[in-house]
Amino acid sequence: MGHALPKIGKPATQALHKAGIETLEAVAEHDEAALLDLHGVGPKAVRILKEALDEVNLSLKHQESDSNKDAPFEVVADLSCDNAPKARTIKAYLIASAACDEDKLDALLSDSLTWHVPGDLELSGKAAFIKALKDNKQDVKSLEITSILTHGKLASAHGVLTTSDATIYFASFFEFEGHKKDAKIQDITSYVI
Repeated sequence: MGHALPKIGKPATQALHKAGIETLEAVAEHDEAALLDLHGVGPKAVRILKEALDEVNLSLKHQESDSNKDAPFEVVADLSCDNAPKARTIKAYLIASAACDEDKLDALLSDSLTWHVPGDLELSGKAAFIKALKDNKQDVKSLEITSILTHGKLASAHGVLTTSDATIYFASFFEFEGHKKDAKIQDITSYVI
């Protein structure tokens, strides 16, 4: 049968049940990021689940290094607070855009995306954005993400992109479609030096 879930609040419990997670043993088959991606499960619920797992000598599955592992270049990002789903989305976006990874960008961006580069260009539509990235693809050697901040449906990030012939400093500001954890990016304003 397994160990019962602890009291983590109705929304978190319902989210786990909807995902087929009914016992602590089932919780232990997931990593923290996967649990936090479930709508209704937040940091407090995960903390309670970890404590309950520890009491029965179980633990969460080891979390893989997410979007870094597939990058075709070095990614430096010390984002110690990785429990914010939108911060993970922004990190994945930064890596996917630097790599011109059309599949990942397609999953992260709204079809009605608007991209602004003040003083340079404004594009409308996900397809136009991806085409612009592909048309201007760089030989990226490394991506350093200095910080990512999120609040509600807004986010920002800055860092350094090193190519084979340039060092590019960037700051980008994002707006998501909504407040849900899996909301797509609908607006980007980028400053590049």
